[in-house]
Amino acid sequence: MPDIKQVLGEEIRRLARKEVKQAVLPLQKTVAEQKQAIRDLKREIAELKKAVPMPEVPVQETACGENSGVKRRLNAAGIVRIRTKLKLSQSKFAALLGVAPHTVSMWEQGNASPRENMKRDICGLRSVGRRELKKSLETLCSAPVAVEAE
Repeated sequence: MPDIKQVLGEEIRRLARKEVKQAVLPLQKTVAEQKQAIRDLKREIAELKKAVPMPEVPVQETACGENSGVKRRLNAAGIVRIRTKLKLSQSKFAALLGVAPHTVSMWEQGNASPRENMKRDICGLRSVGRRELKKSLETLCSAPVAVEAE
């Protein structure tokens, strides 16, 4: 006489496999259909790319200075370098440019980039001396501002 425990265990396993298979089979079919749809879409995209070439995106460069033919890039480190060269705090630098100090902070961290008109203004500050900046800040703030001397 067979062991009842063993027979029941085998029967339970067989029924469990059957139920799992019935539950998984529709999902397998759905996954297969979706994979086929993805392959078709990828093929279609490749054909469209061949038919219509993607335009090249130019590197955004800003001319620094009105008469200079040199184009320079302006990144977060460049903004920090300009500000520290002029020995200005972020709030004073922001006041010169007419933006919020938080905006300058975001530029320097690389979380945001200045618009084209701001890039021109920032590049323009490269050629301005500290005395001129001090006068500009005094007129903006209508109070004396201390700019460190060399």
